[in-house]
Amino acid sequence: MGFKELFNGDFSASSSAHARVNLIGEHTDYTGGYVLPSLLKFHTTVQISKNNEKKYQVYSENFDEKKIFSDFIKSKNNDWIDYIKGCLFVFYDENKQIPNTHLNIFISSNIPMGRGISSSSALCVGVLKSLNIFFNTSYSDKHIAILAQKVERNYIGVSGGIMDQMVSSIGIHRKAFFLDCLSLKFELIDLPSDWVFCLVDSAVQRNLRDSAYNERYNQLKQAEQYLEAEYLGSIKPEQFNENKINDELILKRARHVITENARVLDAKECIINGNIKSFGKLMNESHQSYAKDFEASTEDVDMIVERSLRSGAEGARLTGGGFGGFTVSLIQKNNFATWKKNMKEFYDDENIFET
Repeated sequence: MGFKELFNGDFSASSSAHARVNLIGEHTDYTGGYVLPSLLKFHTTVQISKNNEKKYQVYSENFDEKKIFSDFIKSKNNDWIDYIKGCLFVFYDENKQIPNTHLNIFISSNIPMGRGISSSSALCVGVLKSLNIFFNTSYSDKHIAILAQKVERNYIGVSGGIMDQMVSSIGIHRKAFFLDCLSLKFELIDLPSDWVFCLVDSAVQRNLRDSAYNERYNQLKQAEQYLEAEYLGSIKPEQFNENKINDELILKRARHVITENARVLDAKECIINGNIKSFGKLMNESHQSYAKDFEASTEDVDMIVERSLRSGAEGARLTGGGFGGFTVSLIQKNNFATWKKNMKEFYDDENIFET
């Protein structure tokens, strides 16, 4: 069932936003550091029209469910509709001169949810871009990303950074999106044509609100207090005075982020200079840090990484917020068929995605 059949009319604004894979740089965004994600083919499309019945009607094709509401009060059971309500709340709060206009909203998506590739940020960016078109507010893509982060942080309650929203709003497929999360300066860098990045789904669902994500956020903020730094991203590895932190757990968390920032900067140079094998080595070091110091991996994910490397990948790591989701592997294009054949001995074809 499409928009016209569901709402008895055509949509007047539409926009799409893509999921992302983070090639390297985990939990460095909200600590003022660097990240290097790239867009995936998966995307969410949002279509909007005016509703003349003084109510909001939202249909999700994924859930095959229609929600009707007249206020922006968050649900008690963390429902998918909260992301739409949050977008509307933030958008109208930003545009107090716009009268509260009731809308029909149709959402379709092929992004796997709860897998660490930012389905929620793509949804928020898609909704806000559609509202931007509908109301002709002329926001830049960067401002759309900032509003989308407000939805997730202030309305949903996930203490995430700005990476997902920025790359979903501004990124280009087959380009690495290097972002300084403090200044929001970014560069789009061509990915090497003779190498591919491939995702493997661990099939471990994770919900950021129910996981240790917010706990990790708080631990890193404690580390900043120990080190008397506004952001961990400002500390280079050679400046890191481990003796200032007398809590072993907080020390490990800080060490991951500080070394990870250095890896992102090195990884960017590797892509620019065509030194892709070194990029793969950095991915491997990143996973070890993410698994051991940040303790965000699982046995199943570690096994995927190990099997991927044994199957011929140059680098492999857990990607995204952690605690399940996807791994990303770097494979030479000439070796991709062999790698995939080897991996299919362990994982179903539908769980392996080429970017």
